[in-house]
Amino acid sequence: MQTCFSVHTQLLAGENHNLRVTMAEDVDNTQKFSGKAEIYQKSRPGYAPQFFRFLRDELQVGPGWSVADVGSGTGIFSRQLLDLGVEVFAVEPNPDMRSLCEANLGQQPGFHSINGTASATSLPERSVRMVTAAQAFHWFDGPAFRAECVRILQPGGLVCLVWNQRDPSQPVNQASARVFREYCPGFKGFSGGMAGRQEDIELFFSGHFQTRRFAHPLSYDLEGFLGRSNSASYALKAEDPNFIAFENALRKVFEDCAEGGQLVMGNETVVYFAALE
Repeated sequence: MQTCFSVHTQLLAGENHNLRVTMAEDVDNTQKFSGKAEIYQKSRPGYAPQFFRFLRDELQVGPGWSVADVGSGTGIFSRQLLDLGVEVFAVEPNPDMRSLCEANLGQQPGFHSINGTASATSLPERSVRMVTAAQAFHWFDGPAFRAECVRILQPGGLVCLVWNQRDPSQPVNQASARVFREYCPGFKGFSGGMAGRQEDIELFFSGHFQTRRFAHPLSYDLEGFLGRSNSASYALKAEDPNFIAFENALRKVFEDCAEGGQLVMGNETVVYFAALE
């Protein structure tokens, strides 16, 4: 088996690797996942169970709490919140994502679907005890979102910014990033490059927040790895002229990095949290 480190060199040296990259259009962030709801729901992972135990046991989140899950997408994070017994207002502007969330969670007690944005949730003032944004804050206008959080939070209410964050030192994640940089004009780094934008989080919380990290390694077969990769907002779509070459490059990453047909991706669930003043 070749090492993952060899992938990028082979990609650049390949005889037929002459890309015609089309610059991505400046698309409204609320529409970046249009047409990707199904693959997003199928391929995106949940969040570390230890994180939800932390919410329950250390932050005392549970029955009687109302939570605004902003940028809720297909409801992956909302579902895990509902398991804590809280009331969840899933705020999502994209109709494809929101419709699938409603189909998945509409019958669950305590679930409410809201057509709203990070800066205009439509929720009443002082109506929730916690605001969450899972894999979403990097799409928001930070100051506008902060103002909306202050408006809808009850006094002393919490904000949790959550990501599944890949281990940047792991060869498979390095090789995947190289493929995305090579083929995908919209790629700025995983999770919108938030791993290197600590200042955005510090600005949002005015410098006063806590951080917790929970190990959450992810295992994929080839289909799962391709699905996870193609669920990204920046991933090429099937109609793109470079899609086949892009997916073949991802297949090469899997081939070089997997063992026994399974690829383990280093990952952790990271949360930044504080009460807004």
